[in-house]
Amino acid sequence: MANETETALVDEITIPAKSRRDMKAACDLQFELKGKDLERLRVDLTEVRGGRVLDQIEGDIRDARRGNYRTVLFSGHVGSGKTTELRWLTKQLEMEKEGRCFHVLWVDALEYLDINSVQLPEFLIALFNAIVDDPLLRPIVGASATAKKLWRSIRDWLKPLGVELEVEIPVGVAKLKAKVKTEFGLQQKLREKLRERVTELMSDLSDLLFDLRGGLAKQHIDDLVIVADNLEKIVLDELDHQGAKNTHDLFFIEQLPTVQRLKAHIVLTVPVSLHFTHARLRQVFLNPTVKVLPMIPVHEPREPRKPHARGIAVLKTLLATRVDTALLFVDDAALTRAIELSGGVIRDLFRIVLESLSLKPEMGLAVADVENGVKDIVSSYERMLQGKGYLPQLHEIAACSCFPVGFEEADRNALLHSMVVLEYNGETWYDVHPLARRTRAYGSGRPATG
Repeated sequence: MANETETALVDEITIPAKSRRDMKAACDLQFELKGKDLERLRVDLTEVRGGRVLDQIEGDIRDARRGNYRTVLFSGHVGSGKTTELRWLTKQLEMEKEGRCFHVLWVDALEYLDINSVQLPEFLIALFNAIVDDPLLRPIVGASATAKKLWRSIRDWLKPLGVELEVEIPVGVAKLKAKVKTEFGLQQKLREKLRERVTELMSDLSDLLFDLRGGLAKQHIDDLVIVADNLEKIVLDELDHQGAKNTHDLFFIEQLPTVQRLKAHIVLTVPVSLHFTHARLRQVFLNPTVKVLPMIPVHEPREPRKPHARGIAVLKTLLATRVDTALLFVDDAALTRAIELSGGVIRDLFRIVLESLSLKPEMGLAVADVENGVKDIVSSYERMLQGKGYLPQLHEIAACSCFPVGFEEADRNALLHSMVVLEYNGETWYDVHPLARRTRAYGSGRPATG
């Protein structure tokens, strides 16, 4: 993984934060835990997430025979902490244990791709770009005849599109990254140009990985692990002109399994909705390790009025690691209310804190301040849910903690992807987000009582 050069938050502010400004920084939704921040601020949530998911993934990779590469499909809702957990997994894999250590190549879809529409050709280019960006791998790339050959091909393929790239690989890659992110439609044009070149791309990337592995061995690093993060954020759209039902099926089911031909361990984040097609995942991927990172329960299954004491306690610890909760909240009731309304979604808990602080001129949030702070979030759910035909069925989900028989697949996928419905651990159960329950739309779907 690339060396972290950014200044750590724990070096900039007092932790746990005590001032209003520092509390906002500590709960910033764009803030990603890595380096010293990961060490200091990550909280182990294993006990309320139904198992040691990271240990199992690390074990599968470490225990694999040489040349027998593992594919890991890792899912969870947006805001569940997948990136933090994958950063932690990276740290563990790069440690020497039982005489072996790995180098992790980090491929962030948000950095390399326009996630509004992603298919295999541009993902393969993103993988090459990430290799070039990696400080440990870049010198090996510079000495690789395969890398130079592949870069010449990429430059030649893109010239007809009016994209002129420098001969020097790092400079050209930086320019290509910027163009893909800023020039509307370029990613799709690149895809169309490279669609017939996928086999050639795969062959060259496989040869390049062989070169990389040799270079790493000289540094006493046993092998390479690729982590492709934020792929699950690829926009979900229904398709009516291709064989796949939607953009997720097209990319994750029909195209992405091709990457298993690359000789490397690879961890891919996938949408949580695809776990309903678990059998299909196992058909198209070769013996994958399939793991989900569920939400943290704040109430018991099928009993929304019965708090999940341990889940709430762990979330209190997590928030207290970042901010001084005794200063932030006027009492424990306000802190507990913020956690309950978050539904166990870590990002939503931080958002509730930020919204509540923005609406009150001083610290010391009371229950009423928390209730006021969630109004805009409820409004966003209101706009999402108004007029939907599945509103009565949301009440069935809330009652049985499951999707009822006959629930439309497209609606189910959309509800999971938009986090109207959340997945929890243990027996695997589902619930409607507490803030979605507060909408007038949800209330309008309530079954009539006799």
